[in-house]
Amino acid sequence: MDWHQEGGDCMNVLAMSYEDMPYYLKSCFIYLASFPEDYQISARILINRWVAEGFIPEQGKKTMEETAEIFLEQLYERSMVQVSRRYSNGSIKYCRVHDLLLDLAMHEARKVNFVTVFQKIPQDSHTDRVTRRVSIQPDQSVDDDSKFIKYIDPNTRSLLRFGIRLRDYSISIIDFRLLRVLEIEGETDNCELRGLDGLIHLKYLGFENYSGFKVSSDFRWDRLKNLETLIGPVREPMGLWKIRTLRHVISKNDYFEGPPASADLRNLQTLEWISSTCLKAWHKNQLPLLNNLRKFGLYMEDEIENVEWDMVGYLLATLPYLRSLKITGYKFPKEIVYPWRLPNSHNLERFRLWGRWADNVTAEACLFPPHLVKLSLWGSKLAVDPMPELGKLKSLKKLELGGMVYVGGREMICPTGFPALLTLILQFDNTDNFTVMEGVMPKLKHLINRQRATKLNLPPELEHFQTIH
Repeated sequence: MDWHQEGGDCMNVLAMSYEDMPYYLKSCFIYLASFPEDYQISARILINRWVAEGFIPEQGKKTMEETAEIFLEQLYERSMVQVSRRYSNGSIKYCRVHDLLLDLAMHEARKVNFVTVFQKIPQDSHTDRVTRRVSIQPDQSVDDDSKFIKYIDPNTRSLLRFGIRLRDYSISIIDFRLLRVLEIEGETDNCELRGLDGLIHLKYLGFENYSGFKVSSDFRWDRLKNLETLIGPVREPMGLWKIRTLRHVISKNDYFEGPPASADLRNLQTLEWISSTCLKAWHKNQLPLLNNLRKFGLYMEDEIENVEWDMVGYLLATLPYLRSLKITGYKFPKEIVYPWRLPNSHNLERFRLWGRWADNVTAEACLFPPHLVKLSLWGSKLAVDPMPELGKLKSLKKLELGGMVYVGGREMICPTGFPALLTLILQFDNTDNFTVMEGVMPKLKHLINRQRATKLNLPPELEHFQTIH
C-alpha cells in the first residue's frame, strides 16, 4: 500500500468507524493512544484505569469492572482492538491495537488534548500545551526520563511511564496534585517517588515491574483517601486498610498484614497476597465482610503447626463471589485442597495451588469446585497419578501441571475424560512419559510441553501436537 497516496482514504474509513461508536466507547478507545506501539495490554490493568478515569458508568447490579469488560468486548466486536489471549472463562486477558488504529486513536486524542505522548525530550517549552493525560515512552536516546517532568502541565490527571530499564530512578510528583492515575512501568533497581502522599485525588497507582520502590519514611497510605487500585511492591502497608475506596490491591513481592478492626473493606474485589500468619486477624475483623471479593491470593507459611486449617476452609467458603483463588505454600491438608464442601463454592472458576499436598491427600474430582474452568498445580508431590480423577472435571478448559506434581512413578496416563479441555500446559521435571488414550481431550486446541525430556504418547487425533513446545 502506498501510504502517502492511499493512507488518507484509509484513515477516513477508520474514522467513520470511530464516529459510529456510542459516546461511552469513544473515550475508552482514544485512551488506547496512551500505550506504546505493539504493546501487549493487560485487560485487567486497562479496565481498572478506565474505572479510575471515570469512563465507566454504574449499571444496575453490575460492578463497574464488569461493565468495562462489556465495553472492551464491544471494541473487539467492532475490530477496534485485537484480542491476543483470553482467560479460560472466555473473557479477554490481553489485547493490542493495530498500528493504523493506534494512529487513529492518537489523531483523535490530539484534537481534543486527550493525551500527549512524549518519546524524546521536547525542543520547545510546551508551556502553552494543556493536556489531561501524559504518556512517557522514552526511546533509547533518553538516559533520564525524569527530564520530561518540567514539560508536563501541573493540572495533568494521568501520568503513565513506559520504558527501558533504569537505575536509581527518582522523580518528584509533588506538583501534580490533581493526578488520578499514576503508572510507572519498567524494571528499575531503585525507584523513589517524592510527594506521593500529597496526591489526594489519586485513584490508580501501579508499579508493575518495580522491585526497588521507595517512599519517604513518614509516608502513610491513608493520605491517599480516594485510592481504588494499588499494584506493586508494598512493604509496609501503614494506614492502607483505612482507605474505604479500595477495590484492587495486589502486592508483587510482599504479603499483607491483617487489618485493624475499624477497617471498612467492603468494596474490595481483589486481594493478593496475605500470609497465613495474619489469617486470624483477617478472620476476626474482615473476611466475613468482604462480600465483593472476586480474586484472592493466600500464602501459607511453612510453620503449619500454627495454622488452623478448618478456619482457612471456612474463611474461603464465606466469600460468596470468589472467582479466582491462588494458594502458595507447603504440605496442604485436605481443608486447603478442598475447602468447597461448604457453601458458596459455585462461583469459583480459577484455582491455582502451588505447593506440596499432605501425604494422605489424593486428587478427588468430586471435591473440586463444580464449575472450575482453570486448574494449576505445581509441586504437589502426589503418590497417586491424578490424571484419572482430573479427567472427570466436566467444565475444566485449562489445565497447567508443573514440576513434581506426581512422584509415584515416571509415567502419567489420561485414560478418559477432559470433555471440555482446550489448553494443556506441561512442565514436568520427573516424568518420562505422558500418555493420552484415544477419545480423551476431544476439544483440545493448545498443548504446550515445556520439557522436551517428557515424551508425549498421543492418539492419532492429537498427534499434530507432538512438536509444540
